[in-house]
Amino acid sequence: MSVHIFVDESQRVRYIICAAVISPKDLQVVRSELRSLRLPRQSRLHFVNESPKRRRCLLDAMSELPVRARLYISFEKEPIARQRAMKALLIDMMSLGGQRLVIECRESSQDEQERRLIAGAMRQGAAPVDLQYSHLRAREEPLLWVSDAVAWAYDSGQQWRSRAELMIAHVKNVG
Repeated sequence: MSVHIFVDESQRVRYIICAAVISPKDLQVVRSELRSLRLPRQSRLHFVNESPKRRRCLLDAMSELPVRARLYISFEKEPIARQRAMKALLIDMMSLGGQRLVIECRESSQDEQERRLIAGAMRQGAAPVDLQYSHLRAREEPLLWVSDAVAWAYDSGQQWRSRAELMIAHVKNVG
């Protein structure tokens, strides 16, 4: 089985990388469902900008989709936290059958550092050797919205975390 993985981060109480994992056969339907959740003139969903009522509605709708999240958590500061989280994710991708990795574009030198990290992990056998990866903006890839939502909810208190629990398949502390 192969999967596609979509990554976003949250950094408030702790540093969280959230990886939304989905089967390629479900991509088209899930993207369509996610796009239908946007409000008029909204190019993307971004949890920090949503009202509490809307967040509840969005999390409930996303919980019904065939997407599961893996969280990689660190109390270190960036960039160490991000590097550790990405390395752990890349290793896990081997057992998950990770075929494609999409990371939210940060339009900074961070994207280039991640490309080097991923290429190095592939050369060392610490990531799938045939992994396809790219950085995209959230408005270009709706599945990044799931990663954003779950990471935000996990770090926003028990009431929000409990709404996202159905989507969370795995939580790993990476230091």
